[in-house]
Amino acid sequence: MSTTSKLGASFTSEQDVQDWLETVVRSGEIQKHIQGKEKIGVELAHWSSPDFWPSFPVDYLTRKGCQRAAQNVLTSLGPLDLIVKNNRNMSAERGERLFTDLLYCKRDTSQFIIIEVKNQNTTAREAITELLAYEHEVLNHLPFAGANDIMMVIVSRDFSTLLDHAVAGLNTWSRRNVLCLRFDDSGIEPLLDVHIPKAWTSMGQAAMPDSAIVTAFLSFRPEPGLTEDQVYAVCDTATQLIVREAERSGGSGFAFIAYNHFYPGLAEGPYLILAGVVNPFSFVDHAIDQGFLQAHASPIASYVHDDGNLDDLSSSWDWTGGDMQAAVGYLNTFGRARWENFSNWRTLRDVSRWMADPVTPDRHFTPVMMDFWGMLGDYVRDAVRNVPRVRNFLGGLAKPGVDWRFPNLGVALLDDIALKPLVQDGQWTISAVFGIGLRLGRFYSIAAQYAGADEHQQRLMRANLFWAEADLVRPAHEVVLRYISAEEITEEPPILPIGQYEDKQAVIAQTGAFAKWFSAEFLKAGEPLMRQAFGVGLRCYAAFDPQFASATEISGIKAEAVDMGREWLRESAKHALGNGRDAARTAEKFENLLGASIPLSQGYAAVSNAIDALVPDSVLEMLLEDIPNLVDLWHPQLAHTLVPMTLTGQDWDWCEDQVRAARSRGEEFPCVAISAGGQIGIGIIPAYLAPKVENPDKEVIVASNTTGAEIFLVMSWSDLRLGKAPWLKPATEH
Repeated sequence: MSTTSKLGASFTSEQDVQDWLETVVRSGEIQKHIQGKEKIGVELAHWSSPDFWPSFPVDYLTRKGCQRAAQNVLTSLGPLDLIVKNNRNMSAERGERLFTDLLYCKRDTSQFIIIEVKNQNTTAREAITELLAYEHEVLNHLPFAGANDIMMVIVSRDFSTLLDHAVAGLNTWSRRNVLCLRFDDSGIEPLLDVHIPKAWTSMGQAAMPDSAIVTAFLSFRPEPGLTEDQVYAVCDTATQLIVREAERSGGSGFAFIAYNHFYPGLAEGPYLILAGVVNPFSFVDHAIDQGFLQAHASPIASYVHDDGNLDDLSSSWDWTGGDMQAAVGYLNTFGRARWENFSNWRTLRDVSRWMADPVTPDRHFTPVMMDFWGMLGDYVRDAVRNVPRVRNFLGGLAKPGVDWRFPNLGVALLDDIALKPLVQDGQWTISAVFGIGLRLGRFYSIAAQYAGADEHQQRLMRANLFWAEADLVRPAHEVVLRYISAEEITEEPPILPIGQYEDKQAVIAQTGAFAKWFSAEFLKAGEPLMRQAFGVGLRCYAAFDPQFASATEISGIKAEAVDMGREWLRESAKHALGNGRDAARTAEKFENLLGASIPLSQGYAAVSNAIDALVPDSVLEMLLEDIPNLVDLWHPQLAHTLVPMTLTGQDWDWCEDQVRAARSRGEEFPCVAISAGGQIGIGIIPAYLAPKVENPDKEVIVASNTTGAEIFLVMSWSDLRLGKAPWLKPATEH
């Protein structure tokens, strides 16, 4: 049969389609009939670009998983040996009937390819059941074959919601390789279009919700006689059991071994394990709060959200049971282990811990080895193996042997996934500038003390130093990224002495040089409030952390911090009572923060007097985050002239799907947002700021934050895809 024997004919049955497929595979021409495969490669190349740092939105994971699977299967569709088709039972067992449409082997890679044809909508729901049955029969013959040894293809005229969800689930969460090809015989000759399943409700995550990663400590009291090295070895094996068993169960999480500096005084053993997992119940509530999902949009959303079910489900979720118990059982053979101190990663890393009692975990445990599993594992391994990307975004950690198991990098990647960043989307706001001042001041003090201490004191300070570095590493790299992209900043930033503590004076000199450069070159003289915020943060870090000085020594520092807090509250009150664009938002935030104690309705003079009467400790507590966030509402972000962002295969289809999904759920003004950090994502614009879109099918609002003030344009999708926005530069330009 020639490859053109069916041209112009009607493919009325699945057998007709199957016969045509068999013919084009035998001729070696199947790749010629597949459309859209080049686009998959371009989009995946974009996600792997060294100039792109991927975020961790749930919306995107399914798309990337399906793109990855499609590329893997497409690569395997070359010369193939036909093993069996639907005229012969593939089962080795008498009485069993398994008739796959087409089963091939690619001899040069030893891969099996299962092709299932569905020519009618009514049979589409059967496709996944049949594919999994045929896959299992291959595994019956080759019982230890992996997901990359068995490729699967579904050829159908249409892909229903049921089929899309099933394929996306297999590709994303089960790591199968399933390619969807849409059969089209409407032209002169049949074609196969690559179809990427759209199987996830847009949940709107740019990162994890605050409580998404729940944590617990697995403490271990070793039996007498075990040395510290032996205890570490036992904990290492227990951690590997946690990771490997959890990987098999399909969840996502991390675990690290930490040295406990309270040992041997207040701690039972020298090492403990901290484990954390992604809490699946956190996403629905977050999506409802953010307006991305209606509380009664589905039975599942209703059940999880209503009647306090969410709290009950989260609290009763026994994530430390099941596979995790393998580690507990192993540890119990060498001592006694138990789970305790249940919390979440956000709470453990929140800066409010600085003001807490000195026995917070970061005062006494130092991570020494780290590992990940599931989607978190995929994310960190993908980040590490793209060495050019790590050099661009986390240059100080791009070293041989430094990977996700190295706690400095592992914690930085975990923070990137799970925490709200200090510098959001590359925007240097008052809160970001004040925050980096605090972090730099704390690091300076701890690092200088560490560098001047003896070996015993250094051992006791190691935990403090590790977490001070962790707090600073991401903001410091944001500084470098802004330096690279801002035309006004011409002087190169001095290198911070992270990890270099041999000489106390060198630590002081290098950190001081960086602080001076940041104020003079990064902020410039035209930003007086920005420079004030950085300077006070740099000087007053000790006011927020009782470990640094006695009450008498710190009184002056606290007084300066409290004075600035009151000043910022007064300025915020002026803007809340004014007629500016942000007056309403500022007033709402002001009243939420201070409540009835300082009512704006009484006018500025009364508000100012009430601010002066606030208890200093209350002002200090609000100054850590709340007051700077209030100022962000009315003070413009730091403005630099940024070079245009170069496009490298941006996945505009995904963006267009997200905007369409936002409109379908009732959002009037979704937009494509281009941030000062170079990210392209989806946002929602307030009605009073949004320009009119005449044709939503062909046009979209584009919002840019790259100039220090938000700018909104209406553009056609076609122009946007070509990179014709003022802030974009096509990859072909040099």
